[in-house]
Amino acid sequence: MKRTGRNVYLSGRVGESTADAIYEKSGTPTVYFQNILVDERRGYAYKVTFMSAFPNVTVAPTTGNVPFALQSFSTRELQKMSQASLALHGGHNNQVSSLSMDNRTIGIYGYNTSEQQGYNMQNQYVIKGDAMVTQSLSLAVDIINTSKLGSFATYYIELEEYEVSDNEEILLLLNERAQNAAGLVD
Repeated sequence: MKRTGRNVYLSGRVGESTADAIYEKSGTPTVYFQNILVDERRGYAYKVTFMSAFPNVTVAPTTGNVPFALQSFSTRELQKMSQASLALHGGHNNQVSSLSMDNRTIGIYGYNTSEQQGYNMQNQYVIKGDAMVTQSLSLAVDIINTSKLGSFATYYIELEEYEVSDNEEILLLLNERAQNAAGLVD
């Protein structure tokens, strides 16, 4: 594995209305999933080095600043998932106490209560140090804002690009997909 020296910076906004998949708990939309990156080039992988919400300076920080998980699902995978799998990967499965057990979850962005009450823009996030992304990135977003605009989240993510051998790429793909925290298989 060799660092190429290229960095990739992703930013944008995702919303419930354009989601690739939505988990509904008792008929109520609870988490939506949206793919934000597809790179199917062979021989490359990415390491996530930073993630946060992208703040809006004209609106209170809670608008578009909702918690999300950074995951390694493609649009196709998200659209194929059952509600049980969506619950698992959204952290709403009774068998799972945390998304930290899920290999497909690379990081979590959240906020503390002081952010909801003022303009404290301190980001609260965690990224798995050994996680590498080989093909896709997606967000799992907690549906909090139920205004007429719908729930949306803004994001900013920094990635380092690496060249990987065929064997390394296979191992990275297996590591991403090898474990399923609750043993569910679609």
